[in-house]
Amino acid sequence: MRDPNPSVLFWGKEVVMIYNEAYIELIDQMHPMAMGKSARAVFKDYWNHFVPVVSRNMLTGEAVPEKDLLIFLQRSNILEETYFSFTFLPVVDDQGNVVGHYEPVTENTKQVISERRLSTLLRLSEETSTARTLDAFWRSILQALSDNDKDVPFATIYAVEDDGDSSDCSSLSSIKSVVGECSLKGSLGVPEGHPAAPPRLDLLEGIEAFIPYLHEAVDLRKPTFVDLADPAFPMNLLNGINWRGFGDPCKSLVICPIMPTTSRNVLGFLIVGLNSRRPYDDDYQQFMSVTGRLLATSLAFVVLHEEEIRSREKMIVQAELMKAQLAEQLDITRKEVARNEKKFQRFAERADVAIFIVGSDGHYTYRNQSWFEIFQLEDDDLDVRDAWPRLCYDEDLPKCEEFFRRLMVENCAITFELRLRRSWTPAVDDPALIATDGHSEQSVWILCSAYPEISDSGEIKEIVGCVTDISRQKWGEWLQKQRTEDVLKSKRQLENFIDTTSHEMRNPLGAIIQCADGIIASHESYIKSIRTLSETERRLLESGIDAAQTISQCSQHMKCIVDDVLTMSKVDSGLLVMTPVDSQPEIIGQHAIKMFKAEAKAVGVHLTFTVDPSFRQSGLDWVSLDPTRVLQIIINLITNAIKFTKLESRRIVTLSLGASMERPSRCIVCDIDYIRTSAAPEAPSLVADWAKGECGFIQFAIQDTGRGLTDDEKDLLFTRFSQASPRTHIRYGGSGLGLFISRRLTEMQGGAIGFSSRTRAGSTFSFYIKARRSTPPKPLDAMASGPDPDEMSDVLSPLTPVGSADDELIKTPPPPPLVHSPVRARSDSLERYLEEDCSPAKRPSLHRPHSSLSDPLHVLLVEDNLINQRVLANQLRNKGCFVSVANHGVEALEFLRRTTYASPSYVTPASTNDNSDGSGSFPPVMALDVILMDWEMPVMDGLSAVKEIRRMQKEGMLRGHVPVIAVTANVRNEQINQATEAGMDDVVSKPFRVPELCKRMRSLIIQLKG
Repeated sequence: MRDPNPSVLFWGKEVVMIYNEAYIELIDQMHPMAMGKSARAVFKDYWNHFVPVVSRNMLTGEAVPEKDLLIFLQRSNILEETYFSFTFLPVVDDQGNVVGHYEPVTENTKQVISERRLSTLLRLSEETSTARTLDAFWRSILQALSDNDKDVPFATIYAVEDDGDSSDCSSLSSIKSVVGECSLKGSLGVPEGHPAAPPRLDLLEGIEAFIPYLHEAVDLRKPTFVDLADPAFPMNLLNGINWRGFGDPCKSLVICPIMPTTSRNVLGFLIVGLNSRRPYDDDYQQFMSVTGRLLATSLAFVVLHEEEIRSREKMIVQAELMKAQLAEQLDITRKEVARNEKKFQRFAERADVAIFIVGSDGHYTYRNQSWFEIFQLEDDDLDVRDAWPRLCYDEDLPKCEEFFRRLMVENCAITFELRLRRSWTPAVDDPALIATDGHSEQSVWILCSAYPEISDSGEIKEIVGCVTDISRQKWGEWLQKQRTEDVLKSKRQLENFIDTTSHEMRNPLGAIIQCADGIIASHESYIKSIRTLSETERRLLESGIDAAQTISQCSQHMKCIVDDVLTMSKVDSGLLVMTPVDSQPEIIGQHAIKMFKAEAKAVGVHLTFTVDPSFRQSGLDWVSLDPTRVLQIIINLITNAIKFTKLESRRIVTLSLGASMERPSRCIVCDIDYIRTSAAPEAPSLVADWAKGECGFIQFAIQDTGRGLTDDEKDLLFTRFSQASPRTHIRYGGSGLGLFISRRLTEMQGGAIGFSSRTRAGSTFSFYIKARRSTPPKPLDAMASGPDPDEMSDVLSPLTPVGSADDELIKTPPPPPLVHSPVRARSDSLERYLEEDCSPAKRPSLHRPHSSLSDPLHVLLVEDNLINQRVLANQLRNKGCFVSVANHGVEALEFLRRTTYASPSYVTPASTNDNSDGSGSFPPVMALDVILMDWEMPVMDGLSAVKEIRRMQKEGMLRGHVPVIAVTANVRNEQINQATEAGMDDVVSKPFRVPELCKRMRSLIIQLKG
């Protein structure tokens, strides 16, 4: 019950009340009696309203909302009209039974009553604006107030009678000459002939009814409050009134003197009884005050209209008497009246802004009140040319003079923004704004529109304009700009932080994985070579192998977490790029199965791939999609399937492929409902690609025979950093991001994901994506393959068995193409399974005349981290490579001078200070097949070194193309593109395994060999 808002718990069948401290204010005098008592007794007067709500809550277990319920509460010694919104929330025990009802309460009294009063004011404005006579005006007031019986339980209207001394009563200054007798114009809730509403009142001599209070209202010239409990007030005066609203007699009333805005003379009175169930607070006073101002404005229009009518009637009479002599003058007068009416209409249209008129001599002839409030210049005789220097900054004066020249000389309308010398301070209480200096003084800005009034002779009569204060808008624009810059700065900082973290974690992981592989390989080799091992020695070696495999798996798990976090940061930052490529979905599925074949076999899981007939029928054999992201989703789902199946007695995982031309709501293969986040964003690059042709929907389903999920565990799926249960991570591992990333990637590709699962019966996950139908590429285009290389570092790769299988990976030729796209730099996460071919036209020729591809590789390792350098060099030597090392880019360039790539004029004699493969000096001419280049190094970094190598090739200092592979922990798309543009032939991200690296090196040499 720590809810800061009012809330109450109705417990048990007796609906016993338990409420928090904030609820006490609502029930007032019922506390503390209500605490622990049945709500039926406490709220007996209106509990029947809640019986259906409670019953529905009990039967369905659903939350039942109620909005703006009228409840009368005893507050401040009166029974107040209050409105509340609440929601009955069921309280369920561990067996699913509803044992209580939790009710958070929100009081909407102020909002409901404000809306009701606003509606009355709008109705009052509409009704009075159509009145053209005073009689119609009085009737329209009662017509508008009749709808609000609660705030106006009764009302009477009296009009001040014209004494006949003047035809224009609004222009009289003496109050006694105006307020003499008043006549009743109508009433609400008061029977005819009632003493509270006599037909006539004599304010000069009478004392009956409300006359003393009317005098007070005339003196104050504002709504006057009358307390009916005042001993001086005759209580029997209100007997017999038909009280509107709640039927309660009023305890107070308000008398509003009605006077036009053009005069201080009172022309009428509105007597309004106040709602006895609402206090006469600031809101009620504001309502009455606004009512008075609104009536004053409308009355001014009516009075002016009647004056105009009387004036016209006099003119008609005079015109009839002097028709022949004054016909021409009458025509001129009528034209002048028409012009005045048009001018008045234009003023009315711009009445909510500052309005000014400047004569042809440059002097202001009219300025409304808003003008003085904005510019704060009180001079009566002010020239516009004198005003500019006082209002504007010196640097803006030429611009102001140009505006005035265009008005006067070119006779054209202008609109411009201008900064004034005045300043203002935004009233803000947001700490973030205060911290960014968003509450300091700001310059006042205006938006000015002006146009010249042209006479019949074509000369300028005057300039009419309006001014709007746009200071808050300008301040908002400045504030938005500041916030945008802050967001971009935070985004850059977050990206740099993720880059640094990823780089620092990948570096040691590479050495850990490679050392673990070395231990496994050496122990297995020793076991095979020594046939006379004792049982103790064998167990010791096998224990070492098992420990090394554990280290390798844990390192791989850490790499997966780093990749997941990197992918998630891209998704959240909007930096994840989708690249549509012409691909075959069936080949993507086959590659996914091949990727997990070794892992599945190692844990005894039977992995299969099936194609549903719907895929063949749709004809979507070739489509344009992002194969990398599709494969990433499949990998995440198969990884989970194997993880939760490998410990079961029946271990089967099936990947199925289907398709449809219409957006599916259920999976074709396995009958699963898809779940899509509302308003999920789609990748702009894919949306643009879909517009190029006919689109279909590719569906994948992954079914396993794992342990399944309980209902509680299902609720946590597809949530960031969530797993099926708290023990899932302990037993199965994982970061809790895989399914969340899969859902986001699916939705970015225009699709959705869904699942079904039963405990001990397995689970099925299915997703679909939108793809454009495409045609098979031409044979020339089919020479390049591989998924989008810029994105490969983010894909979660499965664990690969270590041992003899690694050697097979080196010798196995590349699998068939997955997709067809130009060859670019790639990361290593999937390249152990997906290799690229390259057209000879794509790569320069490889200068290696002295050896063939079956010879051991000669490798130059450029790495500044001595631990990583030593570990990787030893691992490469164990794989049969000849390895030379360099600590930075300068040493690598020096080494190139002593290789077969160096031109005769560039060859440098051997030096005893050079570092080589254990000899202490480089041979005069050394073979070199490939350079493994780190990125971040002292003296000269990897990008600078490769740029220098490409420059030397271009200038003929090196013969042929030197293969260079970047070995780095910088794996963002931008960084990979940067490496490729610098001249790297390939990019391998840390951590990696040496067999995979060897395969990449040989694959690159094959491509360059052409």
